[in-house]
Amino acid sequence: MSTAPTPKALTETDVLAISAGADDPTWLRDHRQAAFKAFSDLQWPQVRDEDWRFTNPRRIPLDRPVLTEATAGVAPRDAGITVSSDETAARVRIVDGGFAGVEATALPEGVIVADLATAAAEHPELVQRHLGTAVGNDEVYAAFAASAWTTGAFVYVPAEVEIEAPLAITVQAAADGTHVQWVLLVAERHSKATVLLDQSGDAEATVINVVESVIGDGATLNVVTAQDWGDHVSHVTTHRGRVGRDATYQQSEITLGGNTVYVRPDVWLDGKGSNAEMLGVYFPTGKEKFEHRSLIFHDADHSTSDYVHKGALSDDGHATWYGNIRIAPDAKQTVSDETNRNLILSPGAKADTLPFLEIETADVAACGHHSSVGQVDEVQLWYLQSRGISRDEAARMLVFAFFAEVLERIDAPGVADTVLADIETAVRQAPATLMDPRRDAAARHWAAESTAAEANA
Repeated sequence: MSTAPTPKALTETDVLAISAGADDPTWLRDHRQAAFKAFSDLQWPQVRDEDWRFTNPRRIPLDRPVLTEATAGVAPRDAGITVSSDETAARVRIVDGGFAGVEATALPEGVIVADLATAAAEHPELVQRHLGTAVGNDEVYAAFAASAWTTGAFVYVPAEVEIEAPLAITVQAAADGTHVQWVLLVAERHSKATVLLDQSGDAEATVINVVESVIGDGATLNVVTAQDWGDHVSHVTTHRGRVGRDATYQQSEITLGGNTVYVRPDVWLDGKGSNAEMLGVYFPTGKEKFEHRSLIFHDADHSTSDYVHKGALSDDGHATWYGNIRIAPDAKQTVSDETNRNLILSPGAKADTLPFLEIETADVAACGHHSSVGQVDEVQLWYLQSRGISRDEAARMLVFAFFAEVLERIDAPGVADTVLADIETAVRQAPATLMDPRRDAAARHWAAESTAAEANA
């Protein structure tokens, strides 16, 4: 290509050039063209669109050229969730628009960890069978990624195989431009694996990617994704799992940095008795804007889901959480619950929380939703201060405890400690204004009452 395409001006000729450059097999070229056809029928979002009324889509630049190669000489990241574990079964590196290598120890027989392009050529029957079965082309960013991805990863765990150590994938944005990636994770029946995906960098970058997970009957897949970008990165991503009969999918979102981060952590409970645990923490500071917009789709009998996201916001940070539980007419006796809690640490911070239920059947075992936005509890602060702890330190302790409730549920070694350390750094750097004067007055009132009560005891 003489001129690199941009998301806003992508043509079918550009898609065919990307496919030719990757030496795609015929079926994958056709897959890209079908995705482009869907993409060309869609429109880039406007702020008036329901899904984008809280995040201005202009914050996602679409005029940056698509990168097709990995930048040379970029050192591996020495922090983040992928280095939190003492041992990993394999490590995959994606840098900018290209694949930067894979290192694997003694993987069980039949396990495949490779870049997606290589896997499509060497294992076409596996990739073709699963690619696009969880994430379709009905949304413009996903359709764009399906047609124009330039790099990605493929993880395949065959039936009856359990991988004890986590599989680690790192995505680094080192060069300016648009980064387009697709990660496909497949856990066949009765298999078990954990995948850690760490994303970082601070180039003038637009990152558009997809993490597609296909979980077979009776399998267990635990996926942890971390968005820890610098202030110059805008990121739109779909993380969706399709869960088979009696299978379990744990999907954990950790969003700690980025100019604008728009995440769709979705799950499709497709098999009877399927189960999903959707966890998440986020901490926007400065002028960062994060949005997590989820669809939990119960499409089978006796499926269960538990969705818990917590966020703390400082400076002028803005976070939006939208959780939609949809229960299909033929999905009987489902159990579902969603919870979102937000802590406001500065007067300029803002949180939107929107739990939503679409129940299309009368035969539901249980369904609930909960959300809140508030400040650190004054009574708890006063209690810690009465034990000789400074107000700022007491506030930090309460923030850590607030997040620990979610992080301790993440079934991946070392992740909770690593994330809490990152949050501690953010809390100590961010202003802990915490209160308005009326709450300070209330705190003094409670303290005076307690002192009087002790004196009369």
